[in-house]
Amino acid sequence: MKNNIVFAAVIALLLVSCGNQPQTSGPKSELSQPGAHLIHLSADQIKRTGIEWGVVENRNISATLPLTGELRIHPEHRAIVSAQADGFITDLRVRLNQPVRKGDVLAVLRKPDLVDLQQQFLENRDRLAFLQTERDRYAALKTDNATAAKNLQKAEADLRAATTTGQLLAAKLWLYGVDPEQLTPATVRAELQIVAPLNGVVTMVHLSAGSAVQAGAPVCEVANFSELHADLFVFEKDILKIKNGQRADITFPGAPGKSLKATVFSIDRVLDPAKNALRVHARLDDTGGLTLTDGVYLDARLTLDAPALLPALPSDAIVREGLEEFILVLDSEKDGAANFKAIRVKNLGTVEGFTAFEPETALPAEAKVVRRGAYFVWSQGKVEEFAEEE
Repeated sequence: MKNNIVFAAVIALLLVSCGNQPQTSGPKSELSQPGAHLIHLSADQIKRTGIEWGVVENRNISATLPLTGELRIHPEHRAIVSAQADGFITDLRVRLNQPVRKGDVLAVLRKPDLVDLQQQFLENRDRLAFLQTERDRYAALKTDNATAAKNLQKAEADLRAATTTGQLLAAKLWLYGVDPEQLTPATVRAELQIVAPLNGVVTMVHLSAGSAVQAGAPVCEVANFSELHADLFVFEKDILKIKNGQRADITFPGAPGKSLKATVFSIDRVLDPAKNALRVHARLDDTGGLTLTDGVYLDARLTLDAPALLPALPSDAIVREGLEEFILVLDSEKDGAANFKAIRVKNLGTVEGFTAFEPETALPAEAKVVRRGAYFVWSQGKVEEFAEEE
């Protein structure tokens, strides 16, 4: 009995102790959630920092879509220049980053057995003339019944075989860049020229002079940087907003303040599995004096619609934190002091220093919003948050 009484007393003490413990879990306080608490500024702070607020104005601004992307050159504007036959590189005439034009000689390949091929073609061509004469002679004799028909048939068969051989040898010579129509004993050569298939810049050199190569071995790579364009990544929810002819402003992290104009000219029909987004291709109007590189990262704002009247504020009045943006709305004021509330917004585009936006929650009629000093008000709110948390 005594043990039961002691056990009951211990249980009661534990329950009382648990009830007095402060709660350490549960939802975060309103203060810790952006826009869910009031930010207070004294009259002295407002006067000292020059904070100003006013009504939201409507401006003629086009809605835009923020995107990321990269600069790319399509495969059709690249070339891997390969050896057309086995042999030795006797002369390499290019270096890395050298501009070249279509038809320029990039390297010279020595192929000793090329001489044998040209010899066979020349000998067969001379033999063709003889066989043609023989065929004509037997045809004339057959007309006069002076010879058997089988001699004419043999002459025609020999002529056809030699003609076929000549055509095959000519085709092989064309593969090696030798014009059989211009070939004479004086023009026989043992070297082949490897030429540039397009205008561009040498982006990689695979071999050096003296290298032994097999047919098809890559010698160098050429890319046409005049065809460099922006690949913009559009997620599935925004695909239906995109169409050819839309304009975009392109910026680069390495060139702050520099913006390039581009026009959408092609839209992929299949999602890029690596990016989980659709690639939209935009052609740059010009490079703006920048040395652009294939694969470089970029940011873009794609203009979606024609200009329309949209609520707008000076761009500095919209506070950015991470991937989110906020405006600061006046809640109340008294004796020069004021309270503000942060409202999350969606950026719709910027023109001439004014940014159009769409608030997450509808603004009250004639609402007044901080137009100057927004970042100071935001930082004051963060200070209050930290103070409350402590």
